[in-house]
Amino acid sequence: MPHNVIPSPADHTVWEKFKHGDREAFALLYRTHIHMLIAYGMRIASEQNVVKDAIQDLFMELWRSKEQLQPPRSIEAYLLKALRYKLMRNAKVQQRYQAEVPDEADPLNIESSILLRETENLQKEQIQRAIAQLPQRQQEVINLRFFQGCSTEDVAGIMGLNYQSATNLLHRAVLHLRKFLGSGLLLFFLKII
Repeated sequence: MPHNVIPSPADHTVWEKFKHGDREAFALLYRTHIHMLIAYGMRIASEQNVVKDAIQDLFMELWRSKEQLQPPRSIEAYLLKALRYKLMRNAKVQQRYQAEVPDEADPLNIESSILLRETENLQKEQIQRAIAQLPQRQQEVINLRFFQGCSTEDVAGIMGLNYQSATNLLHRAVLHLRKFLGSGLLLFFLKII
């Protein structure tokens, strides 16, 4: 049975101060979670400007509605879920826009992608290729669980699943990775994260 994630007293104190309009507490929430949110957002949207805009919008909405917010069990999981929702909603709007206006390839993005790929070592490339072969939801569960360090319960909350469904999804994703990577490279993957 999953255990409940209880915010530490410090988290709870910061959240309560933020709810009462303390700008320092709000800034601390931002500074504490910004890097984690950017890393997670980049795995969903892949464009840093889009991710940063979504995070800025998220924190502006938090500030505007601070009095109505209840203290979450896990501030990190709450922020990840809110960012995921915002990015998914923005992606749907963007897809509608792109259907109306064709997009031109950005040569700078293509060049930086090539340079980035050239600097990665072979094993990391193989792992990324294997993860990319997974269905999108399995990619997301791997990212949340292993790269963001979320508990399975937090993964379930972020993805809008019950605990057992999240566990099953994670199990299927690891089985698929084992099939793609073999046992040796899967162990390497689990060690590097």
